[in-house]
Amino acid sequence: MTSHDELLDNVAAYALGVLSPAEAIEVRAHLQTCEACRAEYEALRPAVTAVAYSAESCADPSTGAVASPLLKARIMKQVRAEAERKPAPASWPAYALAAACVAVALISTFANFSLRNQLRSAQAMIGTQQQQNSRQAQQNARQARQNAEQSQTIADLTASNASRYRFGNGEVLAHGPRLYLAMRALPAPPPGKVYQAWTLPKGSKKMAPSLTFRPSAGGVTVIRLPESALGVTAVAVSVEPEGGSKQPTSTPIAVTQL
Repeated sequence: MTSHDELLDNVAAYALGVLSPAEAIEVRAHLQTCEACRAEYEALRPAVTAVAYSAESCADPSTGAVASPLLKARIMKQVRAEAERKPAPASWPAYALAAACVAVALISTFANFSLRNQLRSAQAMIGTQQQQNSRQAQQNARQARQNAEQSQTIADLTASNASRYRFGNGEVLAHGPRLYLAMRALPAPPPGKVYQAWTLPKGSKKMAPSLTFRPSAGGVTVIRLPESALGVTAVAVSVEPEGGSKQPTSTPIAVTQL
């Protein structure tokens, strides 16, 4: 007959389900009559339940991480391996110790997994916000430059000390180093064509290509040329192929000396 101490040791193995059918029947029968073994069994159940519950139900609602269905089998294999090393009677059963350790390790693994994903999500959010802030800052800077250019253009066009030169149905205006074309009722160019400005640098006999442009919808086309008025002696406009030309390919529609 199995001794009471041996039955007490088998309570832990029974709780884990690693006993043979015959041994399990013997332990069940003993639990009905022995209060001490029943108390031991009740004390071990939370640790054993933690293993099964953690392996089957552990999930991170924020990331959707769920334990693999094979995880419980791997855990129970480890626990059974511990069970084969029969513990000393005076120690807390190795089966329960293994169960508790594996459950804690499992929960910690998923907690770390969740933390890493939360950190990555936070970093991604910060990166996205920084990109949005950068794009917004660039847009604000562009808008500020446009506003400043518009204010400068209005100030130059209305300046009383600006130099003005008749230019076809409009004028060329120079104010300090800034140079403008202002042309009224400019007709649309033929299909595939654009207007192109030309400037004659001081000391040169050859016109240099400048901006291409199309008429404004408002009736008055105002173009600020990139060349400095201080280094230009003449301005012209001709009709050229889209993309512009290196040399005029048509007779200028307007020319003026500065």
